Amino acid sequence: MKNDKVRFVPVRLLGVVLAASVLLVGCGGQSATQLVESGKARMQKKEYKAASIEFKNALQKDSSLVEARFLLGKALLESGDPQGAWVELSKAREAGYSNDELVPPMAATLILRGQVDKFVSEYADVELTVPKRQAELKAALATAYGAQGKYALARTAADAALQADPNNVVAQLAVARLLLISGDKAGALAQIEQARKAQPDSASPWLARAETLQLSGADTAEVMAAYHETLKREPTNLQAHIAIFSLLSKQRDLAGMDQQLADLKKAVPGTPYINYFGATLALERKDLKTALENAQQLLKMAPDSPRFLHLAGVIEYERGAYQQAAAHLGKAVSVGPLSPVATRTLLARSLLRAGDPRKALTAVQPLLDAKTPLPADVYSVAADVYLQLGNGEAAKKMYASAVKANPGDARGRTALALAEISEGRTERAMTELKSIAASADGANEAEIVMVMAHIRSGRFNDALTVLDAMERKQPGKPQAPFFRGRIEQSLGHRDKARELYEQSISRQPSYLPATMAVAALDQEDGKPAVVVSRFEKLVAADPLSANALMALISARARAGAKADDIQAQLEAAVKRFPDADSPRLALVANLLERGEPKAALQAATEGVARFPEDPKFVEVQGLAELAAGDLNQAAQSFSKMAALQPNSVGPLMRMVDVHAARKDVPAAISQLRKVLVVKPDYLPAQVRLVTLLSRSNKMDEALALAKGIQAQSPGEPQGWTFEGDLQASKGNGAAAISAFKTSFAKRPAEETVLKLHRALIVAGQTAEADKLEADWLSKHPDASMFSLYLGDQAMSRKDFARAEPHYRRVLAIQPANVIALNNLAWLLHRSGKPGALEMSEKALALAPNSDAVLDTVAEIQAAAGHLDKALTMQRRAIQLAPEQPMHRLHLAQYLVTNGQKAQAKQELQALAELGTSFPRQDEVQKLLASL
Repeated sequence: MKNDKVRFVPVRLLGVVLAASVLLVGCGGQSATQLVESGKARMQKKEYKAASIEFKNALQKDSSLVEARFLLGKALLESGDPQGAWVELSKAREAGYSNDELVPPMAATLILRGQVDKFVSEYADVELTVPKRQAELKAALATAYGAQGKYALARTAADAALQADPNNVVAQLAVARLLLISGDKAGALAQIEQARKAQPDSASPWLARAETLQLSGADTAEVMAAYHETLKREPTNLQAHIAIFSLLSKQRDLAGMDQQLADLKKAVPGTPYINYFGATLALERKDLKTALENAQQLLKMAPDSPRFLHLAGVIEYERGAYQQAAAHLGKAVSVGPLSPVATRTLLARSLLRAGDPRKALTAVQPLLDAKTPLPADVYSVAADVYLQLGNGEAAKKMYASAVKANPGDARGRTALALAEISEGRTERAMTELKSIAASADGANEAEIVMVMAHIRSGRFNDALTVLDAMERKQPGKPQAPFFRGRIEQSLGHRDKARELYEQSISRQPSYLPATMAVAALDQEDGKPAVVVSRFEKLVAADPLSANALMALISARARAGAKADDIQAQLEAAVKRFPDADSPRLALVANLLERGEPKAALQAATEGVARFPEDPKFVEVQGLAELAAGDLNQAAQSFSKMAALQPNSVGPLMRMVDVHAARKDVPAAISQLRKVLVVKPDYLPAQVRLVTLLSRSNKMDEALALAKGIQAQSPGEPQGWTFEGDLQASKGNGAAAISAFKTSFAKRPAEETVLKLHRALIVAGQTAEADKLEADWLSKHPDASMFSLYLGDQAMSRKDFARAEPHYRRVLAIQPANVIALNNLAWLLHRSGKPGALEMSEKALALAPNSDAVLDTVAEIQAAAGHLDKALTMQRRAIQLAPEQPMHRLHLAQYLVTNGQKAQAKQELQALAELGTSFPRQDEVQKLLASL
């Protein structure tokens, strides 16, 4: 048996550590002496609080009664107030009270105050003249040495105590604990049995037996019976009450926990543990409000109790108040937690959730530095910390340690399998995931990872096989129908997908992924009000979820809520969830989208002040500075972000944005090369570098990079897609077609079909393009992006007859597709067909700030003779996109038609100044000549 499995602590309060006898006499009257005698009688009955009152009253009448002072200290100690006991016992010592009587309770007080080292240094060499008191002192020393891990000295002190008094229970039980530490469970229990027989009415041996059985892994019923025997002899024994409650909690026996709370209220009506039990019960029942109220009461009564601080931390963590959780847990660590591993681990998780991975690492590092075996959960949280710090290799090592510490640790094994997938070793990873899924623990997480991997690879039948197994094991969970819906949607079966998403929500109304998925379908169907309603139900089902509230606010914004209302809702969300990052980040993003960089910067700065070590907030601060045009300050923010994430390429990519804002393409290219030195296979940097190189006419270098991506990931299509784009730009049609065909063969994707089709058309291979179009649409009738592209291609050739069915196909799939609505409206207008105005107004309702839609509506209104409406719409289009000269030309045309020649001339002269950069100068000049 390992030594760290056993805690060497006093068996109970003074009644166990000490066995001082008290002379009893009858009580009556109210003189100081009589009050002392009454207090002694109360002590005999274990009515320690009542005894304390008697002794205090006696001292009020006669403060010189040293014995009353001494007995008050003992009573306070027994009632759980070691601090008050120390004060009174110290006064008794100053008054010259007998050392033989004082030393044992003072020793016990120091131990219970956690001052073991001070007790040992002051009392290790003290010798008392009364054998019984000497035994009590040596027994206390045995306890203290045990707490220090000095087991040889503990045994020597215990033997000395038993030599002075063979019946000293504390010494007997100290020997039992030492035997347990050495691995002799049978010997420990035999020693406890000896103590029980010596004092059959004492609760201490039964308490020690219960603890020994529990540490030995005995049957819970036997352990529970021993604790109940303890309470039979001493109903007020808090340690036994707490232990029974803890066992019941592990069994999730809520009825038993309720009964234990009732027993505690009856036995010890004033104890803070009533609130402790109440908070724990409420936490089990997910009644976080009641749990928090009880925890707050506990901390008012005992603000430095590590047990209460830990519980408060757990409650705040469950509420999502991670900063407050970290504050409680951090204080528990500083005062000395009862369970350092559990407290530090949860502290690290809280700091991680609060966006402070550096402090999280500081919290967990002492456990890692101890070089002793740790639970798998410690390594797992360390791995999560390293992931947030951008150190993937260190994270992988920690997950490996988690699996080594607990080979059955499904979470660690799943994380390692995910790493295998990211590194391209998919088959090996899938084999490991199947093994995890076959086990009892963590199977669900592994199965979900398998399903996601299968779906990404298009192996839908394999995904369905895994989902069948999930459904058999957990028939009432929401995940299986949700992922089935994902598969059906990928296959183009929207109605079946919707049905499955609804089934997932019916199983768990608070399941966010399913609501998000079905809401996306509603949005595509042009039903923004339905989307809002869905998220309102989600928030009602999970009012403590910041993510649910943010989804609702986003839905309201898409449904056309006023910008100021959305801003107010985001500000309210920040106040409601001050310790959540998503509302603050969304607030900054919204302000940037509204074109308010100064307000965005202020909100971002407030976020950094609250989350100073969170790189996400430093990043948005930099983005706000970038939007405000303060490029130097933005660069400093991204440098700070890099310091917080030394192994991440994210900050380096943000510096590319700074160079791009400065229009310094060579610097941006150089920065991207630095990113690829840090992470050579980082695809986003490769994509951007290919684009910049091609724009800089460094086509050969860009093509070499594309070839490198092909060699890097031969099974993936991206490298060939890039090559196709580059060859097309160079005018190498045959090479472009070949590259796109290779990409398509590796993964048939709609975007690749679109590019291949365009390349075939450019090369004049119309028949093959038509065949590709027919084949793809027959297999993918819901291919909206390809249909939209085909409509646009036909429109560019003014082939309205061919364009119209393509746009109508898009709208059959996505009724709220603004581009299709707008283009079809313009097509109907130009073709002289009915429905153009209604179609354009529908597009405008969905996208009121689209300059393209406003331009279309204006043209249709002008043709209908509604020039006032047309002019209003066109001016709004120009306001939204002043850089679009066609909008000004249209405005000038409407002004001429409306007889507003002076204003028309002003617009046309502005267009004339653009010169050859505006290719419609002949129309401009013709209109000017007509004025």
